[in-house]
Amino acid sequence: MNWSQDLGGIKLGMRRESEAPEDIVLEFDIQDRALLKDKPVLKIDVVTQRLEEKWQGLIFKGGNKATKTIFKGTLPIDTPRQTFEIKNQPFYDFKGKEIESFCIAKLSHAGATGEQRVPNALPYPVSDLNDATGIVDPKDTFDPSANFARLTKQTKINTYLLQLLLAGLAAWTLHWGISGEIWEWGSGKGKGDPVMLWIFALVLMVGGIYKVRQKALSKYISIDKSKTSRLKLEPGKTYSLAEVMDGEVEIDIEDALFRIVCCNRERYQYLMTQSRSRDWISMHRDFNGHVIYERKVSRIAAGSRLADYLPKQHDISFDVMFRNLYPQALVSKNYGVSIYWEIQVIHDELVDLEIPIAGIDRDWPFEHFA
Repeated sequence: MNWSQDLGGIKLGMRRESEAPEDIVLEFDIQDRALLKDKPVLKIDVVTQRLEEKWQGLIFKGGNKATKTIFKGTLPIDTPRQTFEIKNQPFYDFKGKEIESFCIAKLSHAGATGEQRVPNALPYPVSDLNDATGIVDPKDTFDPSANFARLTKQTKINTYLLQLLLAGLAAWTLHWGISGEIWEWGSGKGKGDPVMLWIFALVLMVGGIYKVRQKALSKYISIDKSKTSRLKLEPGKTYSLAEVMDGEVEIDIEDALFRIVCCNRERYQYLMTQSRSRDWISMHRDFNGHVIYERKVSRIAAGSRLADYLPKQHDISFDVMFRNLYPQALVSKNYGVSIYWEIQVIHDELVDLEIPIAGIDRDWPFEHFA
């Protein structure tokens, strides 16, 4: 355990006990014993922020970080050797490729305030910061034409009808703008605004024709994502593939690869600047990726329940995830380290499918990763 620098007569250290790894044990190095009687105010914050070289904004810099107070009160000890537990705190020192997290202690006493970082290292080594894109988002080499040709007749008819509707709207909008000489509308600086809106509407409609077809390609299986999202994962427990996913199969499928993967995410905000607005948007970087499970299923019949053709043996263990990932530690939904896992359906001829399970939507007990 390492100690903080002097806060003004006191130093702080943080550690965790193996019996209750979810709790932070606060230790005190009292150099000025008068503090035990005077009871100064101690405040401990957890800060997660973008790496300083990546900060954005000249004036409004608040979106570059988030802070959470995990303790605030008078000095919680009466003797120099006492310790104090801060219950259920998943936070730890972390420095990735986009963010860093650390603890700050502030001691207010006699009109003065001391402020220092308090070392708060993880009690076990986890150091993989490598990019996980290749695992979480593998390259999809499917054949779009062959994929669409294999869809059911009804799916293809519905797709054609929707594309025809969008094409008709685009043609009408094009004719309306040209016949009405929309470029002559308005005056002064606002003269070009109607034209830009007209062009934007046309681009949306034409793009929609493409999107409708792309979305149709994934309809060879109607996946029941709710079954996967309801799954409660625990270390030491095993599951079958038929337990973790289900759906309705629309076409005959041969040699589909089912894969379960996991990773950590660095969550942060990015300042998006457009012509007339500046907005902080949520971003993430996937790292520390691992493959939990892989199994190829030789055949799945059209019109069947997916789970009926999936393996029933309990051979899926998420211990790889609990053993290798950083615990989830979010100061806010936009800042911190989170857990992510997903099920992938990979096929050479059909578009790949995925069931994403984002960690920010659920609690991940720290002790499961310790």
